Amino acid sequence: MAATSPPSDGMRFFSWEAFIRVLPRLAGRVPVTLGITAGAFAAGFALSLVLAAVQVYRVPVANQFARVYISFARGTPVLIQLLICNLALPGAIWGITGVNVGRYWNPVSFVIIAYALNVAAFLSETLRAGISGVGAGQQEAAFSVGLTEVQALRFVLFPQAFRIALPGIANNLSGLLKDTSLAYSAAGVLDVMGMVTTNAAATYRELEGYVGAAIVFFALCLLLEWGMRLLSARLSVGTAAVKQGG
Repeated sequence: MAATSPPSDGMRFFSWEAFIRVLPRLAGRVPVTLGITAGAFAAGFALSLVLAAVQVYRVPVANQFARVYISFARGTPVLIQLLICNLALPGAIWGITGVNVGRYWNPVSFVIIAYALNVAAFLSETLRAGISGVGAGQQEAAFSVGLTEVQALRFVLFPQAFRIALPGIANNLSGLLKDTSLAYSAAGVLDVMGMVTTNAAATYRELEGYVGAAIVFFALCLLLEWGMRLLSARLSVGTAAVKQGG
């Protein structure tokens, strides 16, 4: 098969024809990007609850481990974390369990794990700040009606802390969505940015793909911002109703 040669308009700064052709290809990879974002955020949020709780209640050993882990995750580039997870995690699991998960898990699985571990560190600090913003009297009131520490955290502190921390949570989710653009560089995942790279290799047109990817991510972030505003408004209505009822 003959090698593909650069197009005749290769010297043009920007080709609208190439831009229009690449947009549908990028849109077709949006589900992959959203899937990585949703999976990593769900797992990261669950882990962040645990990290925030052990710090709030200063659980021995676990509290120190959480602080070191959070400091490391927040202090190292996410690309390095992706590479370490993608290269080292399969070998570590194989060495501990004797199971070669690399044969059964695709690269997306390790990418989701890496992003989940990263976002958990940032979300835990956001949630911890939200819990600190809840009045101490709320916890005392929970104890006075017989709730345990875990029950007070689950039913009293976390719901209020979530409303306080919602803007920070939205920022973390938006940052995670944009950080998924590194998945192809770290693990070869064919997401939006992966399609940009493969399309550029086939067409010799890079700028059109990057502009298209910027538009796609911008549109996704706008939709995310709109959804978070709706959620915030809904929670505000619920809070106002409770206050009026009280």
